[in-house]
Amino acid sequence: MRAIQNTKRMCESYLKGRYQLEVIDLYQQPEMARGEQLVAIPTLIKYRPLPQKRFVGDMTRTSQILGELNSGIDF
Repeated sequence: MRAIQNTKRMCESYLKGRYQLEVIDLYQQPEMARGEQLVAIPTLIKYRPLPQKRFVGDMTRTSQILGELNSGIDF
C-alpha cells in the first residue's frame, strides 16, 4: 500500500494529468507477473516514453525515481 500511495503522490505532484497508472494485484492476476517477468514486488514499470524503466520497492526514493523517469518528460 505504501508503494501505491507514494507513486500516486509522486505522479500527482510532478505529472498531473500526464500519466496513466494501473495497479495490478498479482495474487488475483498471477499471469501478469509471468508476462512482465516480475521477480520482485512492488514493481513500478514505466513504458513510455522509451526506454522502459523498472523500479522496485516502496517508491520512497522520489528524487532518484524522478531522475530516472526524466527521459523525455518535462517536469
